[in-house]
Amino acid sequence: MAISRVGSYANSYENLYTSNQTKKSETSETSEAKAEATKKSNNEEYFKNLQKQVPYIKLQTGYGLNTNNNGKVNVVDVNPKLLEKMQNDPKAAKEYTQRLRDVEAATKWVDNFEKSMGYTAICRHGYVDENGNFSSFAVVVRKDELNEKLRKEAQENTEKQIEKTRENARKKAEQIAEKLEEKAEEVEEAEEKIAISEGTQDENNMAKDRAEKLLSERLRNVADGEVYLDNKDMQVIIEAAKNEEKAATKQFSGVGDNLDLKI
Repeated sequence: MAISRVGSYANSYENLYTSNQTKKSETSETSEAKAEATKKSNNEEYFKNLQKQVPYIKLQTGYGLNTNNNGKVNVVDVNPKLLEKMQNDPKAAKEYTQRLRDVEAATKWVDNFEKSMGYTAICRHGYVDENGNFSSFAVVVRKDELNEKLRKEAQENTEKQIEKTRENARKKAEQIAEKLEEKAEEVEEAEEKIAISEGTQDENNMAKDRAEKLLSERLRNVADGEVYLDNKDMQVIIEAAKNEEKAATKQFSGVGDNLDLKI
């Protein structure tokens, strides 16, 4: 009988130990599941807030540039590692949030320029890698309903404006060269500074000129409607878009400055 009781106690202890271990395991699994759910919820909320700051483009996560002609326009994949970096580092969050705003501005700029040239994007994808570098792929087509005459006039006006800018810059360069013969190496820098101060060719026009030349060249050499723009190309376009936004903001801020309102 004594042996039977010892065996009974042993079985009871084993059952109790097993039950406690099972409860601990279940508690651990439950905690991990809750933590994972909380992390996922925080990530989704962060992504939603990020999307609100760049409504012109559609953000999603991804690991590379999508080159499929799937009919989606202005979709930008963001590397998950970059998003994680932004969530964990306030300084990185500020820097790369601004980069996404630059991407949005560049996307708008490209859209408007292509439309002015008679092209319509039927597919456009962007990608921001873990270091903030931006690249783009698009498929564009000519709009048949766009009048050929109007398109030709738009092209001629663009070329005239570029030529006029170059002529003004050339004349100013000649004037500077006469005054600064002993400092020939400073002529180019002085030309740009004087041109900007006198309005003959400000930074916005120069950046716009570079971006328009780049896109015009890409569109002329388009194959099967596909347009590729790497990070270097996009930096030129981002600069033009940012300068255009600055000019618009400056012009708007001056409206109403001279009004004398009395209440």
